[in-house]
Amino acid sequence: MSEEIRPSAASAPETDWDAISRSVAGESDAVESAAVSQWLAAHPEDAALVALVKARADQAESRSAVSVDTERALAAVRSRITATPSLTVTRGGAVKSASATVTRRWRGPAFAAAAVLAVMVGIAQWRGGNATSPQVYATQVGQRDSVKLPDGSTVVLAPGSRLTVASGFNAGNREVALEGAAYFDVKHDGAHPFVVHSRGAEIRDIGTAFSVNTDVNGRVAVAVTHGIVALRDTAAGSAAPVELRAGDRGVLQAGSVAVARGTVTDEDMAWTRGQLAYRDAPLAEVQADLRRWYGIELQVTDAVLAQRTLTASFRGDSAAQVVQVIALALGADVVQRGDTILLQPQGPGSTPNP
Repeated sequence: MSEEIRPSAASAPETDWDAISRSVAGESDAVESAAVSQWLAAHPEDAALVALVKARADQAESRSAVSVDTERALAAVRSRITATPSLTVTRGGAVKSASATVTRRWRGPAFAAAAVLAVMVGIAQWRGGNATSPQVYATQVGQRDSVKLPDGSTVVLAPGSRLTVASGFNAGNREVALEGAAYFDVKHDGAHPFVVHSRGAEIRDIGTAFSVNTDVNGRVAVAVTHGIVALRDTAAGSAAPVELRAGDRGVLQAGSVAVARGTVTDEDMAWTRGQLAYRDAPLAEVQADLRRWYGIELQVTDAVLAQRTLTASFRGDSAAQVVQVIALALGADVVQRGDTILLQPQGPGSTPNP
């Protein structure tokens, strides 16, 4: 289910149906899941719709060999209900037009149930690794997408990213290829390891949850939140993989792996909740994120500026706000040319950055 990041997202949590969908599908973290539960408790009509979709999906799974994409089902039901003309009968028996006011948003449980049944056809995901061609999931600028794989593993795709799932996945072959960034929560299977290929890096799961992030310089960063992964440079031939445990960060660049032990925090996964958080982040990482999240090309031609790092966080900020904060933090001036933003050293008349 894709989620578009808008400046108003943080101020309107009641409209975050993508978070609700992830929670229903069992793909939310503890913080998001608790927030969704609290919101649904305060909105019983919406909670009833969610429960109905979940119940129908569970019934479909128990009666067949397919796995229902609950997120997609909920989105389809909401779309169908919203798009259906609203008809109201007046006291005189006349029928008002589709623009008539609807007193109940979901028009009652019977209407919702009919909508659920209508969209259940065609929303089944493949299961059991019998796909004959690779499955591709891609996100647009400013969108996230959560994917539940046939083996029970889940993936949260960052904006502007692409995940290719190998044909025959879960039939002795659990390999995926990533361009961009993603968070993986892997279902461990000792006999069939889960492997991520990304720009010459091979990340092999040993039962864990981790993120993979690539940037404009070909750098591949792996942050482990649970369990263990093995990071290897596939171009290095027989080079031994580097083992990363929970809390470790490994960065593969220019044929070598640099490891920082115990440095991964919850902030490293904040992007899965719609927040960009940086702690002494290299500008190449920031450039890659701005391209994915906002469609902005950030250029830094000054060698001194290019070596600076960024510590900042953004949630629901506009592109202009993000750029201004970055410029202030780095002590730079901003020159904008369309979607390209050039950061350059502050001029003589500029205010020095504290």
